[in-house]
Amino acid sequence: MLKEAAYMPLWFFQSRILGKKKPLQTVLFITDYCNLRCKHCTPSGHLCSHTKSYEQIKEELIYSYQQGSRFVDFEGGEPTLWKDGDKSLNDLYKLAKEIGFFSCTLTTNGQRPFGDTLANSVWVSVDGYQDYHDKVRGEGTFATLDKNIRESGHPALSIAMAINKLNRPSLRDTVNYAKENPAIKSIALNIHTPFPGTEELTLSLEERHQVIDEIIQLKKEGFPIMNTVSGLKTMKKRGFKKYCWVCNYIMIDGQRLPSCPGYLLEGNVCDDCGFCMSGEMYSVLHLKPDTITAGLSLRLG
Repeated sequence: MLKEAAYMPLWFFQSRILGKKKPLQTVLFITDYCNLRCKHCTPSGHLCSHTKSYEQIKEELIYSYQQGSRFVDFEGGEPTLWKDGDKSLNDLYKLAKEIGFFSCTLTTNGQRPFGDTLANSVWVSVDGYQDYHDKVRGEGTFATLDKNIRESGHPALSIAMAINKLNRPSLRDTVNYAKENPAIKSIALNIHTPFPGTEELTLSLEERHQVIDEIIQLKKEGFPIMNTVSGLKTMKKRGFKKYCWVCNYIMIDGQRLPSCPGYLLEGNVCDDCGFCMSGEMYSVLHLKPDTITAGLSLRLG
């Protein structure tokens, strides 16, 4: 904890004052195998064609650590499907800690039990309440993830929702689910980003503003929403300046990117970005007190 507490202000000083674009977090894709076919996902998210070796991941973790990253999120596909011989996902968490990463995150669709995970925090994708989630991710998937959430026993488990045209009516019910479920610490809310092939799920600009206003109201009502008001207000500004270099990305093909891969795509994907972290990163680097406090709580809590 002392290392984390000392590193955070140093990173902020180097980034905000000295202008050094050092990543704080790594998003590392370890497999494109997946056990679902979600409507919002691009085909590359579940090609079921490649799983990285333990040694390749080790090399990528060392590289990211040397770049300055201290937090890592293993992604897929579905990361709980990863294995290499007798190595499992928990071996990657042990490896990251040995290298020096402060904490590791599991992001999962919740279709497999994860109560034995060594991840410091767990994020389960819940894209709507009950039938609304199933419309996006498949029949019966909500019941399965709900069972695995309640049985996990993990002390730092949160859920994340990407709001789109299919599940928008379920926003309040999903936030209430996070509040009423004792196994869930908080909920992070994103808005669907129109990656190629998924544009039909995209909210209009007017709908986007209405949703953000509703989220802010729900937060004021006391629901456990992780997004900050400053970050949410930023998300209402189309095309705001991005600071996505705060996270470096290592893709399934081994490509090492300095930020979210959205900038590589044609069109206005970055202008229409719906990842809540883009608004939060903007707010942190513009010294918004609520976002700084929330960020410290997330990283040091």
